[in-house]
Amino acid sequence: MSLSTFFNPRSVAVVGVSADESKLGAVVFKNLIEAGFEGTLYGVNPKLAGQELKGKKCFASVRDIPEPVDLVVLLVPARFCEAAVDDAIANGAKNVSIITAGFGEAGHKDLEMSIAKKCLDAGINLLGPNCLGHISTFDKLNASFAPCFPLQGNVAFISQSGAYCSAILDWAEEKGIGFSHFISIGNKADLNEASLLEAIQHDEHTKAFVFYLEGLKKGQEFLRVLKEVSKTKPCVIMEPGKSSKAQAASLSHTGSLAPNYRVLEIALQRSGAIQVYTTRELFGALELLQHVNHTDFSGSVGILTNAGGVGVLSSDLCEEAHLDLARPSEATIEKLRAVLTAEASVGNPIDVVGDAKADRYENALRVLCESGEYKNIIVLLTPQMSTEPTETAEAVVKLAKEYKNVNIFCSFIGGQRVREAVNLLKAANVLAYDYPTDCIRLLGLMKAQMAFKGMPEVKAELREVPAEIREDVKKAVADGLASLPQSTMNKIMDHYGIDYPKCGNFTDKAEALAFCKKLFPAPVVLKLSAPDALHKTEMKGIYLNIDDEAKFNAAFDELTATIAKFQLKNASVLIQEMIVKATETIIGVNSDKNFGRVMIFGTGGIYTEVMRDTTMRILPANDFDAMIKETKVGTILNGVRGEEPKAVGPLAETLKKVQELVLEIPEIKSIDGNPVLVTKDRAVVVDFKMLLK
Repeated sequence: MSLSTFFNPRSVAVVGVSADESKLGAVVFKNLIEAGFEGTLYGVNPKLAGQELKGKKCFASVRDIPEPVDLVVLLVPARFCEAAVDDAIANGAKNVSIITAGFGEAGHKDLEMSIAKKCLDAGINLLGPNCLGHISTFDKLNASFAPCFPLQGNVAFISQSGAYCSAILDWAEEKGIGFSHFISIGNKADLNEASLLEAIQHDEHTKAFVFYLEGLKKGQEFLRVLKEVSKTKPCVIMEPGKSSKAQAASLSHTGSLAPNYRVLEIALQRSGAIQVYTTRELFGALELLQHVNHTDFSGSVGILTNAGGVGVLSSDLCEEAHLDLARPSEATIEKLRAVLTAEASVGNPIDVVGDAKADRYENALRVLCESGEYKNIIVLLTPQMSTEPTETAEAVVKLAKEYKNVNIFCSFIGGQRVREAVNLLKAANVLAYDYPTDCIRLLGLMKAQMAFKGMPEVKAELREVPAEIREDVKKAVADGLASLPQSTMNKIMDHYGIDYPKCGNFTDKAEALAFCKKLFPAPVVLKLSAPDALHKTEMKGIYLNIDDEAKFNAAFDELTATIAKFQLKNASVLIQEMIVKATETIIGVNSDKNFGRVMIFGTGGIYTEVMRDTTMRILPANDFDAMIKETKVGTILNGVRGEEPKAVGPLAETLKKVQELVLEIPEIKSIDGNPVLVTKDRAVVVDFKMLLK
């Protein structure tokens, strides 16, 4: 669906227009006029029908307007909006923006959904409801009740919160920050972050995107578009809701390790987005994207300072942000020594020493700019006895204009003595930060985004599952089981070639003993097996190192008593060979409402939730070797302190097989493999749960 008439309409009708300038209808009407809207503007209000308001014709209804309207803006109470939408449909309108609140956020979701369906059926784009409206600066469109019309700029800002929009606009006005588009999406009944990003991605005026989101409507679609856009244009995203208090309890380890916010973080990372977590970072990103000469933040960073301590601190910060502080070439070092004193340090950071005046700063900075070795240079200054903050700022401004292929950032640290210099830098659009931390963190985030080349699209090739397995799974679902029985899971693991211990399920003690005697003196494990027994350790449902008949009798009797105590249905005793000299890992799959299946890998065992050494992938994926390497347990598996490496290859293959089974058997909603024991030659799934609900 095209959005060209949404951003650049030839005609706009404001429903709920008013002569009372305290009313939102009057504010939006005035904003459209003052922005210089060049199309035809109509007012809609039965009380003003046949009159003119600010020189524009007014009608009783959109139905009465003699031409199809490109954009209809609704500011009437929520109870009247559906009828107004009917009028817009009758008119042949192309876009509707509902600024009015009082819909899903107020408990009236049915009304919101009804309006959205009508717009969808009529082929109308719908913005909102419950939003500030939208602004397109280059098209001279201000279809919002924003208190000001922003400057033209190169950043498209899309926010779910209208109040946050107002704060951003107020800040931007003071800072001289401009926007190409400024859009409040509200409840996202139709138009959302995905559809708007896709529509604007090729806009010649937009070189970066900044989002404030309180949830994703179409997560997978958004990721698809984000992956593509992030290859060429930075996309900054802030989404609150990280608190664990907002996360629901789960039946499995996997669920507790994959709350929504962590899945979202992983999804955004692997889509090339730049994630920020505070308003300060968001403001900083907007400022950086507005004022830098170019958006290539790759390559080395050079630091120029007059204080060794600040230089060392900044070096530490750069390392944390994964920025490369490359040493200058010998040729550049020679040139630096020619313009600096003998006491200066010409590594990186380049310390011009505390008595440096403006000319020393200028000469050193020119050498770095001319070298071509640094695309990004950070100039640090502390006000010492000989320091010339204002003159140094003037020199920086001159060189920033001269070397437009280099991004120059400043942090003049202090108060009154550097204030004039900082104001001078900002007036010249040279980015100046109160503290190096702010600058360096943002640079690190931007560089990470630029390093992203786009994750290759992975397509799952689904195969037919054997009829016997299919029928067993259907029966388990029909019986209302929370998880698949062990016998069914064994069939599934056999089919996919997943390694698991020699095992058997028993309710008869004599049969169980006969099985054990075939394995003795090698140790075995006795486990409680029941669909409702999800955390066996907490129920005292696991007995290890059973290697003789006496130990077997004691363990079997205890498990039988536990089954009776908890009145477990379809319960039995699972007997497995015991895997020794192994490292515990976890393999899990969870279902996320936005992104589908999510795989988790990391440190396993009873301390899984405590250690939280995990990484994730949204499925389908194909980089399982990389997944293992991202974890601490992956490092252990490759051998530490002379230990023999474990079977990383079979482990990666197991991850692949788990992906296949969960995609090919959709009834399995989540998987919890903990522990998966990795020996020198095997990756053995010792405890596996396949959850159906």
